[in-house]
Amino acid sequence: MAYRIRDVFIALILAIFLAPLVVLISIFIFLFYGRPIFYSEKRVGLHGAVFTIHKFRTLKKAVKTRRTAFDLDGRVAKNGTPDHCRGPFFKVLRRYSIDELPQIWNVLTGDMSIVGPRPMPRRELDYRFGSDAVKITSVRPGLTGLWQISGRNDLPDDQRRALDLHYVEARNSRLDGLILLKTLLAVVSGRGAY
Repeated sequence: MAYRIRDVFIALILAIFLAPLVVLISIFIFLFYGRPIFYSEKRVGLHGAVFTIHKFRTLKKAVKTRRTAFDLDGRVAKNGTPDHCRGPFFKVLRRYSIDELPQIWNVLTGDMSIVGPRPMPRRELDYRFGSDAVKITSVRPGLTGLWQISGRNDLPDDQRRALDLHYVEARNSRLDGLILLKTLLAVVSGRGAY
């Protein structure tokens, strides 16, 4: 309950102070690229419940290929690389995680927490964690977490997996506070974000 109260408090503060920025970005996307303004995708949340995550739409329309969701190295294939961004403005949004501001709504609705493991689609969750997926979904996924402050996309899959599992096992208010502080540095540096 204490975690939820903290989440709502922080999310409300963020929503109030960042509302003008969210509105400006929404207007920009609408005027220059039309609708939809947001990219939405189903993710797995607390106790396996499925919810819809929201981000600003920063990528070009995905090119349809016959490739499966996993590439030849076994890594989850993504189209979220800098090459797929619409332009410099959108690369900045992604580099500094501004594209994820709409997820504040997911925190307010209770689908996400401020701190937690990264929310994933079902197939990616099962691929990355296997039988440990139950551990990962024993807590709400977060806007930020150990993975996000430790290098994000620059980390190999096994290290990312270990960080999310460690967070679930060691979760406490002190660790969350440390993650929140380091999140500010990670966002400003833009390291590992693309």
